[in-house]
Amino acid sequence: MKKTTAICALLGATMLAGAALADPVTLRLGHPVFEAHPIHDTAMRFKEAVERISNGDVTVDIYPSRQLGDVKELAEGVQFGTVDMTVNSTSAYATLEPSIDAFQLPGAIPDYPGFVTMAKSDEARAIMDRLENHGMIALGVYDGGLRHFMTVGEPVESLDDMKGLKTRVAPNRMFLDAWSAVGVNPTPMAYGEVYSALETGTLDAVEINLTSIESEKYYEIGKGVTLTGHYFWPGFLLINKAKFDSLTPEQQAAMRQAADEIVEPQVMAVKDLDARVLKHLEELGVPVVTPSAEFKAELAAAFAPVVAQYEAADPLIAAFSAKAKTLVPATQ
Repeated sequence: MKKTTAICALLGATMLAGAALADPVTLRLGHPVFEAHPIHDTAMRFKEAVERISNGDVTVDIYPSRQLGDVKELAEGVQFGTVDMTVNSTSAYATLEPSIDAFQLPGAIPDYPGFVTMAKSDEARAIMDRLENHGMIALGVYDGGLRHFMTVGEPVESLDDMKGLKTRVAPNRMFLDAWSAVGVNPTPMAYGEVYSALETGTLDAVEINLTSIESEKYYEIGKGVTLTGHYFWPGFLLINKAKFDSLTPEQQAAMRQAADEIVEPQVMAVKDLDARVLKHLEELGVPVVTPSAEFKAELAAAFAPVVAQYEAADPLIAAFSAKAKTLVPATQ
């Protein structure tokens, strides 16, 4: 008995020593935006948190501004393992998992506190877990900013003002359906091409978050902003599944803890950043319009059939939408 106990103790000590001697890991994280954007802030917050929680056993090197590729290239890079990690737009993955469209159903999430609730919900986790079937682990979902409508001319103030405008949308089926229902001419285009397209007149407008207007300097070209607030611009924090599986349980736990810890502070920081961008636009003399109640109702009515179509198409979208409908907008 004493001999068995001694052997067990020796094995336990050996296992602990093995865990203690596990090689530290450095992960390469690429994203497609400039450093003033909330997506970069997400990456920085995660880097700080995971390096602190793991006592330096996991470090993250960040490559911003499309250094490792644009949205599409990063999506494929993490899926196939040529890039370790990314913070990337959720819409880039909807062709792999259609339920991901739930995060951007027009009008579903009322405000930033509501986004935090949904990002931490079981309904969100059920959707994110689907990405494991495609070689990726979604550690969390964060925000790049509430989306609005920017034009190269006067700001739109009614649905009629939007009719026929060549409007950039991210390459995603739901966005094409939603904006076709509104009556614009939706034009799919890579994120890195938008500035020049606005500048040359290839585009009349872009549906975009205030934080991108600031970080990409779209205000140099776009001269009117209407605060439609039609949906958020979420981003997944993703790691290649094979890379994640190669980490020790302790390293994996540190990554999950860090990803969860930063959700609320990251999202609420975007709310504060929005306010600063609005002030900057005012200083620059860019017209910013708050839509009337009538305009908001018109826009919601135009989107409604598309929302219903996507809710009916996938039970995970329906569950996410049902949860979002229970949210009570925060008092300002």
